[in-house]
Amino acid sequence: MPEGWEALAGIACHFLVTLMDRDTKYVCQMGGEGGSWVGTSRFNGNKHNFQNIGDGTWFHSGSLAIRQAVSAGTNITFKILYNDAVAMTGGQAVDGNLSPAAIAHGCAAEGVARIALVSDEIELHHRADYPRQTSFHDRAEMDALQRELRDYEGVSVLIYSQTCASEKRRRRKRGTLADPDRFVVINEAVCEGCGDCSLASNCLSVEPVDTPLGRKRRVNLSSCNKDYTCLDGFCPSFVTIEGPRLVGDEMAAGNMEEDEDSGTLASLTAAADALPAPSPAPVGDPYSILVTGVGGTGVTTVGAVLSMAAHLDGTATTLLNFSGLAQKFGAVMSYVRLAADNAMLHQPRIAAGGADAVIGCDAVVSSSPQAMEMYRTGTRAVLNRAEMTTGEIVRNRDLDLEIDARMAAIAAATGTARINGFDAGILAEQLFGDTLYANMIMCGASWQEGHLPVSKLAIDQALDLNGVKVTQNRQAFAIGRLMSANPDLVTDRLRPPPPAAPDDYATLLADRMVRLTTYQDAAYADLYRTHMDEFAARCEDDALRRIVARELFRVMAIKDEYEVARLHADPAFRATLESQFAPGYRTVNHLVLPFITRRTDGRGRPARTKLAMARYLFPLLARGKRFRGTFFDPFRLQADRKVEQDLIGWYLGLMTRFDAAEDIVTWRAILGAAADIRGYGPVKMAAVARVRDDVEAKLRNLDHA
Repeated sequence: MPEGWEALAGIACHFLVTLMDRDTKYVCQMGGEGGSWVGTSRFNGNKHNFQNIGDGTWFHSGSLAIRQAVSAGTNITFKILYNDAVAMTGGQAVDGNLSPAAIAHGCAAEGVARIALVSDEIELHHRADYPRQTSFHDRAEMDALQRELRDYEGVSVLIYSQTCASEKRRRRKRGTLADPDRFVVINEAVCEGCGDCSLASNCLSVEPVDTPLGRKRRVNLSSCNKDYTCLDGFCPSFVTIEGPRLVGDEMAAGNMEEDEDSGTLASLTAAADALPAPSPAPVGDPYSILVTGVGGTGVTTVGAVLSMAAHLDGTATTLLNFSGLAQKFGAVMSYVRLAADNAMLHQPRIAAGGADAVIGCDAVVSSSPQAMEMYRTGTRAVLNRAEMTTGEIVRNRDLDLEIDARMAAIAAATGTARINGFDAGILAEQLFGDTLYANMIMCGASWQEGHLPVSKLAIDQALDLNGVKVTQNRQAFAIGRLMSANPDLVTDRLRPPPPAAPDDYATLLADRMVRLTTYQDAAYADLYRTHMDEFAARCEDDALRRIVARELFRVMAIKDEYEVARLHADPAFRATLESQFAPGYRTVNHLVLPFITRRTDGRGRPARTKLAMARYLFPLLARGKRFRGTFFDPFRLQADRKVEQDLIGWYLGLMTRFDAAEDIVTWRAILGAAADIRGYGPVKMAAVARVRDDVEAKLRNLDHA
């Protein structure tokens, strides 16, 4: 909803929006959507409101609610979500021959005079199939359309047609839905970490990544649903890769040789096969295995493989999955229970304190109260330390998942001095080019630890029966075994991790001077050093010195057109693309063209233009940095650039204003506030205004202290 507006919730998966930080409230019985507003509007001057309703609900009884609103003459817009599946309970097909056109005709028959269709593939809908009062809109027009409908008198209907993301994923896996040959990547060097792309898309495949220059964003290509709404974020860091083939897929198909730097999977698999088999845990009394993780990553597949393997071994087994409302990245738990005899398995659910082994595919879910209640002293666990995105990160861009604290909590609950934990996501990404193999890596580690009372032969047979990427899953299982028995053999084959952020003042200062020299020239870096030396002479607090060293660099290294061009032309970015995609792809940048762009997007911000030739122009533009800030710099005339130049003077003024005799904690907050000035264009301008107001308030408090 547009900011400041409210909507009414309904029965269906979209009810989950009431659990988020959104302006959608209340709930009603199925078929009662809008009924409360019909009554309420009689007492508020017949104000307008929006009512959400699902396609299944409309088919069941929701059309009668629309009939009631029409009869009462209520000012209301029914937002009907057509997602082509019963997403609440696993993606079953909606009963009946339902389509957006059928819904539109049904609404027209009920007397609705204003109908709007919105879709991410609006070109697939033909006007001839719809009532004449139907208007057609791309989803980019959603905000403007809702503002229009809010002023409409009477009942209007907005049909939003977009297949459920979970269902799209299922259909692509089954080969019944075409997989678009386009990926979105983020140039982390250009990214400011403002989080606008996460807010625009509400997508958990846009992940945080910590770099020496702070937290940025990247797109997880393995889990990306190719919805492309992240491109609505106002940022020049986005690049779409057209016609790509992932390196991992090409290696799996035998079309590319494996990268020697990342190690050969064949040799690692052979090393795992040479390991001695562990002594498996005895089945005896019922043995309970808890698999925890997030939706869409294969948690239930691990549970199914283990259950089938036990069955093939002749062991009695039950399997129970809690799949988190079929929601991508929702908490998922798989209960696998084994016993020598079926009569011993009275229930498939694992009782409190009943877990004998835990395969923790996600640290957040594994440390949740729902999972922890099943642990007891003696529960054996392996844990994936990879930081997977949560819904909270969409709202809080700098959220720390505190993996170490979660590991410690699990260790305390299980009475274990040390839990075998490692980042399976990094292993899967570098060795397979796909993070979806992380869970099978965890399964292999748990088996090698002796936590799983099933045979290796049975697991191989279960993977055969599953029939999906059998070779890769066996290799992932082997990698997990090595991470338990000989982790150095695997980690030594990985690419070295990026350098850590400098943590001492002298190293930090030297690092930022090198970066500013590259950004502009040595004279500009020397100016930075002069300001820092003057400040350091008056400040004895090392933490505050480091804060100022980081933030003065941030305001001085303005990411203008020259710098964005330089970072996109950097060979390091091209090397990153080549490590992810096989040769033959094409890059397209999404940029606002200064002095040229007149169009606006759905939120009233300057619209970006797709440029396939930008990569050839970036090196030329980057060389123009010598003109930065001079008479020959046309970009200096833009309002944004003027604000950014003023920001440097403002921050230097704060440094001069600093008084060591005043509260040092407050000064850390004041001089560290510039860290919240991120983004580009209107996103950054809003942040500048917000931060400056906050700093001024803190300064007033200091003056009155």
